[in-house]
Amino acid sequence: MLPFDADQGFGFDKEAGTPCQHLQQDFMCGIHHNLLEQGFRGCMYYSCYGAGQRVTRLFGEANWHSNAERTGEIHAAFARMHKLHELQFLLNTALAKVAAPGWQQRLQTRQQQLEALCIEVEAHNAVDLEAATTDTYALLRQLATEPVIVALRNDSITRSQ
Repeated sequence: MLPFDADQGFGFDKEAGTPCQHLQQDFMCGIHHNLLEQGFRGCMYYSCYGAGQRVTRLFGEANWHSNAERTGEIHAAFARMHKLHELQFLLNTALAKVAAPGWQQRLQTRQQQLEALCIEVEAHNAVDLEAATTDTYALLRQLATEPVIVALRNDSITRSQ
């Protein structure tokens, strides 16, 4: 369970590893029908990028309600998987915008490397998230300097003014 802050649109501050006070026993949100009115704009826009579903499949019936001794392990796996899935989302977004074959290959290769790290998380092995993040951001920063991307960005800025 990730932390969240009231000033980020989550209604109140919540520490990592603690459930939201609105989380029900069936894992459903008790105020989902009126998140905005309750001050939980952040929940409306939050995405785990599929990491929650993947970790749920990984642990099967074990969850932090039914298997308290595995709570730390489940939370740690989710935190690692969430970061890796977020990086994959960024790469998928770039892949959808860039048609250059060389960049397509570089982005797909990085995507495969991140998927291999996800498989390591599933095997309960340690992964270097800092290196994964640094390497992925470095690749995306390089891509951002490509003339076609600069032109897209400039065109987008011009249209929004």
